[in-house]
Amino acid sequence: MLLKLKIQNLLFIEEAEISFAQGLNILTGETGAGKSAILSAICLIAGLRAEQQIIGKHKEFAVVEASVSHYTLPEELVAPEKGSPLLIRREILKSGKNRCFVNDQQVSLSTLKQITSPIIEVIDQASSQLLYNREQQRFFVDLFGNSMEEAKELSQSVMETERLQTELDTLLEIHKTREQDLAWSQEDLTFMDQVGLQPEEEETLAKEHHELIHAQELGEKLSALSGSLGEHLLKRALSLFDGCVRLDQNLAPLLEKLKNISCELDEFSHKVHSHIHKIETDPNRLNAVEARMKTIDQLKRKFGKTFHEIQKKREECLKKIDQLTYLDEHISKLQTTISGRKTQSERFAGALSLKRKQNAAIFEKELLSELQSLNLPHAQFKIAITLTSLTSHGIDAIDFLFSANPDRPPVPIQDCASGGELSRLFLSLKTVLADKQDNHCLVFDEIDGNVGGQTAVVLGEKLKTIAKKKQVICITHFVQVARLAHMHFVVTKKQREGLTITHISPLDLTGKEKEYQRMLGGAS
Repeated sequence: MLLKLKIQNLLFIEEAEISFAQGLNILTGETGAGKSAILSAICLIAGLRAEQQIIGKHKEFAVVEASVSHYTLPEELVAPEKGSPLLIRREILKSGKNRCFVNDQQVSLSTLKQITSPIIEVIDQASSQLLYNREQQRFFVDLFGNSMEEAKELSQSVMETERLQTELDTLLEIHKTREQDLAWSQEDLTFMDQVGLQPEEEETLAKEHHELIHAQELGEKLSALSGSLGEHLLKRALSLFDGCVRLDQNLAPLLEKLKNISCELDEFSHKVHSHIHKIETDPNRLNAVEARMKTIDQLKRKFGKTFHEIQKKREECLKKIDQLTYLDEHISKLQTTISGRKTQSERFAGALSLKRKQNAAIFEKELLSELQSLNLPHAQFKIAITLTSLTSHGIDAIDFLFSANPDRPPVPIQDCASGGELSRLFLSLKTVLADKQDNHCLVFDEIDGNVGGQTAVVLGEKLKTIAKKKQVICITHFVQVARLAHMHFVVTKKQREGLTITHISPLDLTGKEKEYQRMLGGAS
């Protein structure tokens, strides 16, 4: 239920806080006083999209906060402590931003609606238009008859059958070109296996190709270098410097360094000479490497740029060959499964149809009784159920038929009901279904529009009856309805510094009497 509502700068409401009670909560006030602003605030909490026009003139933003009970949260949100209410906040900025928070955790509008839709239902005069919708009519019948689980089971069965049928249609289409596709796939697999590309083979071949193609040039340059090293002057310098050391022993350390340099140069020359003998200049090998690289390029152009992409393509090819090889068997198995699914769906649909017809008769009587108590003594109401082809909703076409006059047979609602009759029919429906739906708070916006004073008395009693099972918040202009309130709020507007300000106040017994007199035009 909706426990508390705080409003800041929404339309003409500068700041307000309303604590709602269990049972019937009534809001009254002059036309234009700001009752619609309270309804707008509740709609925002219920997940309605926000328009910038609802922001008041006092600030650059509007804020609506609410605390609710009997909630269920998605797993990704942190729940408040057990027994604590859930705090919801909407922020609407003139800049266009619109933010939703649940216990200070920012959420999307769709998530907010998912949380609040089982808690709060807003019903206005336009809501009764739902009765025109045949899907909604079927929903009401299933809801009344406790058939929602059966309807869900049927829907899942039919949708799974449709999915399998789509899969079968695809396989039958594939079967038309099976032989050709199988031959092509086997040809592709053979080529991939014949090439037998190995991991990092391309890098190894590229390195070898580079060496082979430059082998002759490298050999000539290294041979020239080796020849010059054999003729180097370092050996003669070493001999001359040895004679100098005999004359001056102080030069002995330098001679040792020169000997080391000569040894390193000899070692270097030996390694160069050894590398010359290792250089491969085999033209046949070069041709083989280039041919292999060309074959790999063909493989890559057809099946992928990398070794892993080609391997993935090979796996797909194997899977396709397997599918095409056993395609007839797969099709036969799928056809058997679909046949079984269809039989199951038909059985579900038949059982659901029988249950709908049995409950529709009871539903008719209860709804007709409610209509007659709402000053429609000659009302006729029928639920027509006719056989149709099987869909995810069953084999029933459901129509609500209505007539307010005894001399006219009932016809589809959209062809006959006036605004006042439709409102009473919708309220009767909500009364009958009060203990069937999970929502804990029903918000009625002038549901008593288009009805007379005597009907309003009964209508108020209906609201009070619903309020025994759910929290009801109702905007009304009828004293007959207001006098039944467990909590009565009056909405007034005042002028302050040239601005119109809305005030919301709970009424005590004296306040209620004054408000009743105002609603009656001053009469006692």
